[in-house]
Amino acid sequence: MPKYLYVSFGKKVTDHLGPINATMFIGTGVLVPVMDFVRPYFPYMNHVAAVVVLFFVGLVVLKFVNTPANRVIPASMVLCAGVCAGAFSVGAVASSRHAAQGGYIAATSEDAKALQSNLLRLEQQTGDIKTTLNRMEAGKSDDPRVELRNIGVEWSEDGLRRSSRIGDLRALELFLRGGMSIYSSHDSSRTSFAVSVIANRSPRMKEQLELLVQHGYGLNKASTVQANADPAAPPNLYAYAKDIGNEEAAQLLASMGSDTTVYEPWKAKKPKPVVLPGIL
Repeated sequence: MPKYLYVSFGKKVTDHLGPINATMFIGTGVLVPVMDFVRPYFPYMNHVAAVVVLFFVGLVVLKFVNTPANRVIPASMVLCAGVCAGAFSVGAVASSRHAAQGGYIAATSEDAKALQSNLLRLEQQTGDIKTTLNRMEAGKSDDPRVELRNIGVEWSEDGLRRSSRIGDLRALELFLRGGMSIYSSHDSSRTSFAVSVIANRSPRMKEQLELLVQHGYGLNKASTVQANADPAAPPNLYAYAKDIGNEEAAQLLASMGSDTTVYEPWKAKKPKPVVLPGIL
């Protein structure tokens, strides 16, 4: 290399070599313990150590093969990189051996372990709060009442029946999942809203009836017709549909597995016609 190039390049290296070496030393001194401490959150210290070792090996190769040409790689930089690679390697091995305890520092210091645990709990609590806020902003919650409020539906018997009248399956599912009673509080027999669905030919009738089945209200149960059943009451929803002359609903219920054999015996022995409320 010409002397003037050597001097020029050497001056540049001298001007920057000190800060470069200092940065590598200080960075290693800070990152090794920090990465060990945050191992439960960022368990990749071994990967970082591997990158540092590869950097050191690359410098060594470049130093001995004199590449790139007409360039000088200072021995002090190679030595500094070697020390950093060694420190990272030792730190990574020690941290890995104590991975189950949260890293070497947490395993050897009760105070550090307590601080690490507190930070982990704080992170989890913060994550739970963010998740809840995000779900609420999106109109979602684990609480059906909150979800109903987010979509502008009142948690009440009237809210349930209004949702049934318009065929709002999402709201109905939330009411049922939240445990809202399906029975009317305005009549002594406590008629279910399924009766009104059939009587009023409510939209999405099949889907509404399927929701009832999914939540434990069987199509062949007298209790799905009304809570306080009497001998004159229809034995199931199919019998009720036939009794009021809603053949469309009767055929739908039959296709869904409702017992069709109970209607004629009940009709033959019922003392008088029973008209259940069909208006919500």
